Amino acid sequence: MPQIKNSSTRKISKTGMKKWRVIVSGAMEPEENMGIDYALWQTTSWCESPPTLRFYQWSPSAVSLGYNQSPHNVVNTDFCKGRKIPIVKRPTGGSAIFHDIELTYSFCSNIKAYPDFVFPLSSYIALCRGIIKGLELLGIKAEVRGFSEGKEPSYTTRDCFSLSSRHDIVVYGRKLVGSAQRRNKYAFLQHGSILIDIKRELWDNIFVENVDFSKIITLKELSLKGISVGALITNIIDGFKETFGVSFEESGLTEEEKRKIRC
Repeated sequence: MPQIKNSSTRKISKTGMKKWRVIVSGAMEPEENMGIDYALWQTTSWCESPPTLRFYQWSPSAVSLGYNQSPHNVVNTDFCKGRKIPIVKRPTGGSAIFHDIELTYSFCSNIKAYPDFVFPLSSYIALCRGIIKGLELLGIKAEVRGFSEGKEPSYTTRDCFSLSSRHDIVVYGRKLVGSAQRRNKYAFLQHGSILIDIKRELWDNIFVENVDFSKIITLKELSLKGISVGALITNIIDGFKETFGVSFEESGLTEEEKRKIRC
């Protein structure tokens, strides 16, 4: 077993704050997006990479399934095939999501990088606080739902945004951000979708069961002026800075991370 390197997670900026990393990937192919998140999780496991916040979109738009899901139980695969909508598996759990008009975030870290990262629920809530603070900077008052309804998402036939989980980020009780996590002994990956807008008819045709749109809200509904992807990224980064007391350095993937991408 490789020896854990501790220097990366303790990198200190000139201001005396811990320095984490941000990657802004833009729009990428679905399998590549999932492969990069997996690689970041692996490299943070051994502290080869610092805690990393990543933002990306999907080209083409695609459905992602939770790690334990069968596509036929939740997705109309014939419709997706006919519309050339790819279906990919996430490294994480949860239920199916159609990634279309949204911003996706991911965060990977060794659990030693921050006290709340040791346990699953506390790490979920900590990251949600960072996103909520970023939304607050945009004038949107969101909160963590705090309770779950129904079965564990991986074992239902409903889409992610029709389900209620305690770590959802909600506005007026309706889900704006749905997230999922996977961890090993040393590190965790959490990623999630921040809805900008949705095409209702398309969503209803993609999923086996009708989507419960009464449980969903989008940034388009919440902002008359509209919120650009760039502004959303900038403010969430600022929300993380304030929440965790860190600075961020933007960079790309390391050569080691590129080698670990599993597409």
